[in-house]
Order: sequence, then structure tokens, then C-alpha cells
Amino acid sequence: MEGADAPILAGLADLVLLHAGVFARIAAAIAVLPGMGERVVPPKVKLGLALGLTLVVAPLVHDVAGPPPRTPLGLAALLAAEAAAGLVIGVAFRLLVIALQIAGAVAAQSVGIAQLFGGVTAESEPSIATFLMLGGIALAMAAGMHVALVAGLAELYVVLPYGLAPSGDDLASWGVARVGGTFALGLSLALPFVAVGFAYNLALGALSRAMPQLLVALVGAPLIVALGLAVLWLALPELFGRWLDVAALVFAAPLSARP
Repeated sequence: MEGADAPILAGLADLVLLHAGVFARIAAAIAVLPGMGERVVPPKVKLGLALGLTLVVAPLVHDVAGPPPRTPLGLAALLAAEAAAGLVIGVAFRLLVIALQIAGAVAAQSVGIAQLFGGVTAESEPSIATFLMLGGIALAMAAGMHVALVAGLAELYVVLPYGLAPSGDDLASWGVARVGGTFALGLSLALPFVAVGFAYNLALGALSRAMPQLLVALVGAPLIVALGLAVLWLALPELFGRWLDVAALVFAAPLSARP
């Protein structure tokens, strides 16, 4: 009887180990994903999302996954490799939101809008950065980021095979290129605010030279805040449109060197 049950038990053990490896990758990705990985999301919700996505993704990668390890050391190495791959995937999506935070920080410095309402992140950030981040997450979810995540996690088992950690050289070159692209995207999105801030300071300097007795900083502070909010209102559709174009490229190929 035991001999007849052995293949069934072995197959069940392999299935459990496969789900454990997939869970390690998905849980690591969710820990840093925008929206799902925010600190305001309860850990139980994150755990439920990871378990649910594991049940969806595991059957899709059953054929491409290699044989499971047979030793505790091998299992630990597999889980570590899968967690590292998941972090890379999650960071690829997280950098999209970081670009919006960079744009918001640069915009706030340019138009004089700082901590008006606080933030939802662990670090203090300007209110514009918080607004852009939340808006970007909402648009990403509406654009199907969660669907792209499931499809991408299944397809990425071809690029990052099951149980193999990302190569250090490839990871370093990818990280440098992607971080550089993130800063470039953030700064380009903030260019309208930089232009308005430059023009304001230039005009303020000319007015100060023409009327030294006038407290130009006191007079100009409400003006630059109003100009900043007006530019935010006017530039927001184009800003989010450009960002969504880049986000679509990342959804299609999360591990490309540049979006």
C-alpha cells in the first residue's frame, strides 16, 4: 500500500514546494510594489494577496519550473533565489512611482509648496509628491497593473528561471540604467514647474532691483504658490499621460534596461 501511495505523496510534495517557491517570489514582489506594498496596507492584506496570486501563477509556471530540491539547504537556496527575483520585479514597478515622487519634490522646491498636508510614506515628502504618487498608483491600477503583474510574473520565469538568482553583473547594469532613467523621467515631468520657478525668481530679482524698499519676498510668496497650483492643474493631464506611456512599457517588459 505504501508503495502505491509513494508516487502520489512525491507528486504532492513537489506541488507544495513549487507553490512555496512561487510564493517567495510573489511575496517579495508585493513587499515593494506600488499600491499593494504601501505601509498603509495591513500585513494580512498583503499576505492574502500573495497567497491568492500564488494560486493563480503556480499552475502557469508548472511546466517551466525545474525539479524541486530534495535537501533543506537546496530548499533554502531556492527560496532565497526566488525572493531575490521577486524583489527585482517589485523594484522595477516601484521605480515608476519613485519617478513621480522625484517630479513632485522638484516641483515643490521650484514653486515653494512644501509640507502642506503631510504624506503617506515613511519619509517626509512634499504634498505634490504625495499627490502625484497616489494619483499614479490609482491610474496604474485602473490601467491594469495587477493584471500585468500576474502575466509578467508568469512570463518572467523564462527570463529569471525558477530557482536561479539574478546574475550580479546583469542586475548591476540593469539597476544603474533603470535608476538613471527614473531620475531622468522625474526631472522631465517637473520641467513646467522648474520653468515657472525660474521665471518667477528672475522677475522677482528685477523687481527687487527696481524697488529696493518693497518686500518682494512677502508680496511674491502667495503669487508663486498660486502659479504652482495653476501649473499643476494645467500640466496634470499631460504629466500623467506621459507617465502612463512609460508605465505601459514597464508593464510589457519589467526587466528591460530602460522603459
